[in-house]
Amino acid sequence: AGPEALRGLDLTKSEPSAFGCAIPLEPGFASGERPRRGWWKSTYMASRPEIAAQFMVDILGAAHTHSPYPWPPVEGCVATRWVQFGDDNLQVHFVLAEEFETANFSIAEVDQAMSGFEALESGSFHASMYNSLVLEVDSLDEYLLRLKAQSMPYMLMQTTSKQYVLFMIIPKNAITVQLRSQHLSVEKPISESMCTEDFGQMAF
Repeated sequence: AGPEALRGLDLTKSEPSAFGCAIPLEPGFASGERPRRGWWKSTYMASRPEIAAQFMVDILGAAHTHSPYPWPPVEGCVATRWVQFGDDNLQVHFVLAEEFETANFSIAEVDQAMSGFEALESGSFHASMYNSLVLEVDSLDEYLLRLKAQSMPYMLMQTTSKQYVLFMIIPKNAITVQLRSQHLSVEKPISESMCTEDFGQMAF
């Protein structure tokens, strides 16, 4: 939904929350029908939702899907970008809700303070990476090759004799993704005994 879809809405007289800008989705989904059983979505506050969503598409193979909130951002409204993973129907929602910002709280500043992107570039495991979206995949190979093709930092670990873990951080959003698989053939993983943790400057 873009700004055109909001024409005719008096945002000053609608719901006081910026979430009141939502335009209903198709009937089934709008009424609360979930696209899959059990866990079907993860939602993140994001200072750059468009970058986060495109990362999911380019690196993880997701597809953009419709969101009821306006994009590009409209003043006074929540702005979101949503992606969905194939037949599995798992969705990830990235939300920019500036109504929660105050004189002492900026979403972009918090993202910058919490991001482990630079630490990952230097080969260190940042403390913020413990908070991650964990997904299981058949093989890590294709994701490693995509990260390399875009010169994105990553970290490989081997947690057991049969399981490998690939960490990556979405740029400008401080969101860590962790992929787990029993198959890896394109690169040797870091030993499970590695000691490269970086706690960084996380105070804000």
